[in-house]
Amino acid sequence: MSRVIALAMQKGGVGKTTTALSLGTALAARGRRVLLIDIDPQANLTQGFGVDPSQLEYSVYEVLLNPERGSAFATIRVDEGVDLIPSSLLLAGAELELAGRVGRELLLRKALRTAHETYDYILIDPPPSLGLFSLNALAAAHRVLVPLQLHAYALKAMPQLEQTIDLVREINPDLAIGGILCTLADRRTGLSHEIERQVRERYGSLVFHTVIPMNIKLAEAPTAGMPIHRYAPGSAGAQAYRALADELESRLIH
Repeated sequence: MSRVIALAMQKGGVGKTTTALSLGTALAARGRRVLLIDIDPQANLTQGFGVDPSQLEYSVYEVLLNPERGSAFATIRVDEGVDLIPSSLLLAGAELELAGRVGRELLLRKALRTAHETYDYILIDPPPSLGLFSLNALAAAHRVLVPLQLHAYALKAMPQLEQTIDLVREINPDLAIGGILCTLADRRTGLSHEIERQVRERYGSLVFHTVIPMNIKLAEAPTAGMPIHRYAPGSAGAQAYRALADELESRLIH
């Protein structure tokens, strides 16, 4: 059975999509079978692999509208060991289309029922806001991975996310935070160190030892349409995500 992980933080610009893409490919490099799901209308994860959302035959939009078909029909191979259910421009209107649908927050979970035997990991990248797509991601997941940018307001978004997870537990009782990842750390400043200290003091063992640094190569890779392990495999960003993959697997195994 696959481990389903939703990347979540109800605030943009924290490295959520970069983490989904980079962690997914790092896990695949370890020999794992990985499915990434882009359920964000902005389609940043899709474009990060060099896929044009306007040229897709199928996307997560069709998966949500037809969950009884499963998800394989909309899945494409984007890297060695990595498959993707891409997003498309059509997704922007899907929330209104599905507004009256019974069980609309469980559509993705229903569609993935046949994917669990195919993949070791399923990573879901939802929008950075609470809505139908985020609810679908959390309802389908076993664990939530929380990217937390090390800046002065880092901890302010956490209570809202924790409330959201508590709400979703009514339909997905097993959902829990699987780890908090410190991202965009600037080791040149004392502020990053202080915020990291506060995060670790508050959340303890939930916080990964791995810290993702501010790294220009991580910022450039999506523009090039390549994951970091191909764009700049020797960069600090690539090394950090390989370390995260190691740590995540160690946590899940033990």
